[in-house]
Amino acid sequence: MHDPASRYTVVLVEDEPILREELSFQLEHQGFRVQAVESAAALYRVLAVTSPVVVVLDIGLEGEDGLQVCSYLRAHDSRMGIVLVTARAAREDRLAGLALGADAYLVKPIDIDELALILRRLMAREPDAAPPVLLAASCEPPAAAWQLTGNGLCLEAPNGQTLLLTFSEQRLLQTLMARQGEACSYAELGGALQWPNDEFDKHRLEVIVSRLRAKVERQCGQRLPLQTERNFGYRLQR
Repeated sequence: MHDPASRYTVVLVEDEPILREELSFQLEHQGFRVQAVESAAALYRVLAVTSPVVVVLDIGLEGEDGLQVCSYLRAHDSRMGIVLVTARAAREDRLAGLALGADAYLVKPIDIDELALILRRLMAREPDAAPPVLLAASCEPPAAAWQLTGNGLCLEAPNGQTLLLTFSEQRLLQTLMARQGEACSYAELGGALQWPNDEFDKHRLEVIVSRLRAKVERQCGQRLPLQTERNFGYRLQR
């Protein structure tokens, strides 16, 4: 049987030079054609001229990290194989990666045989249909607004930074975004959070909003445009 690895290029994105070289060597020894790069920008340049590919993507990249890249790739190609590799072993990190579209999530140190099996499975799932070239020659993703990704589990900032949301934060942002810049009342937001009318607590809502603003600024490096409408509620400027 023809080995699908002979048709595909594995694009390895890893910013640590020694690990990048070692993983590239081991994958080539397993029979894969590998192109190793150090950043998201370098990955986009490869994708502009190379097809079909499977991407092995480190999460902890400088600048645009692996979760942002994964979300962008999946939004533009539903068939591309994406494997996240990371030192982050926490359950919430794994769920966030899979929610953003990764096919697999592996924790370092990587078992090369396991990675090879995953790559071959991804390469074989559509043997007669090569995915299209992903990007135009500009190699740069378009500007984005604040948006929910990963089935609403994550918030993505205009700079591409992504953070995992709690259930209350998800419902709050879903309701505000659905209003497309119009103000939502405290009562409406309390209903979205599934609080009974007799248990509605404006202060509790203010705490959720305050914590969300602080978390977004801390993790995304941008201020969430969530404005207070005095004596009424909140408005999200998109």
